[in-house]
Amino acid sequence: MYWAIFGIFHSLFRAFFAEINRVYKVDGWQLSFWHASVAVLVLLPFTPFMDWPADVNFYLAAFLVAMILSVGVIIQLNLSSMNKGRIAGISIPFEATFAALIWIAVNEYMIDYYAQNMVMTVGVMSAFALVIAALFFLRRSDMTWPVFLVVAPVAVTYAVAGVVTKMVIPVNQLVPAALSFVLVNYIVMTIVIGVVLLLKGRANAGLVAVPMMKAGTMTGVFSAMAYLTFVVSVVFAPNPGYTSLLAALVPVWLMWYHELRLEKDTAKPLAGLLVAAGVVLLIIATWV
Repeated sequence: MYWAIFGIFHSLFRAFFAEINRVYKVDGWQLSFWHASVAVLVLLPFTPFMDWPADVNFYLAAFLVAMILSVGVIIQLNLSSMNKGRIAGISIPFEATFAALIWIAVNEYMIDYYAQNMVMTVGVMSAFALVIAALFFLRRSDMTWPVFLVVAPVAVTYAVAGVVTKMVIPVNQLVPAALSFVLVNYIVMTIVIGVVLLLKGRANAGLVAVPMMKAGTMTGVFSAMAYLTFVVSVVFAPNPGYTSLLAALVPVWLMWYHELRLEKDTAKPLAGLLVAAGVVLLIIATWV
């Protein structure tokens, strides 16, 4: 059940990543560049332990995923700066569902796998239904049509990124390949977002302001940790949608964090418990 362990850590790191710009409220475009640059610096010391596959598809996939994540990260950090970091959780049901369905579509054996394990299948479907319903009631006021139009397309592309990642990372060289895959991703993201900043005229003094550097350093560290744990979890998981569903814990972690800090949070505790219950059900269903 390594996928579940790494998936839970991914959700925790992803929650801190989403929370940082809710606090600092710096420019999301500039922060996106900072977070990718810092993540590269975090990963560079591990280059001696990385594996560099000869298959060109590995690098094409890394480039594709990096382009997808560049857009998603910019959107998420801009939402966070508007005190809406929690909105990131709205995309998770779509991300998890599409990732699960896409994986089944590209792997014909998965249909037989689920058909021959009906107890597990019912448990998995129940877990998805419970988590998705609970997320909807966690903060119903956050789901608006404009927000949906933003997060839904991002969720679909994130789902594709998860499936592609699982397809190209070899299990027998998981950690070395994951490290190199993630490093290539962040290098591409740094270049792409850097060019965007120049084109949009945002490469200004605000890029080196103290709040920006603080937020950028923290988001970079948490992003690298979240992404590495995501990749490892996705590769180990029977279906990449499972890892995405565990990310439903992100708004729950934030709710509990805000409660500990006595900060106002409109999330419903009962819905948060139901999300956690759905995650536990998914883990148990795939364990037996």
